[in-house]
Amino acid sequence: MTTRSPDDLPREPDPPARATDVDKQDPATPDQGAAEPEAAEVESARLLANQARPRLAAEGFGDERIDELASAFIARDLGESLEGFLRWARAQGPVSQGGDGIL
Repeated sequence: MTTRSPDDLPREPDPPARATDVDKQDPATPDQGAAEPEAAEVESARLLANQARPRLAAEGFGDERIDELASAFIARDLGESLEGFLRWARAQGPVSQGGDGIL
């Protein structure tokens, strides 16, 4: 088996503009879907997490996951009610399914 370096691969003579407009020196842009709460929202998320913690913990949610979900719920402006958060958190599940932790 022979390995080929990227320089050995054929190149398209006229690549699309989007393929040439990449600045490899720029750091990766964070996922726009990953919402982080603003300073004013942190306290609301903490209070919501603390209210929901006994019920979600009994369903297998860990403390870190509850905090993570509460922060996302508030930051994404999905609501403020405990019952709304509990429904949403249960739909997300007790274990993170992706790399960013939410959804």
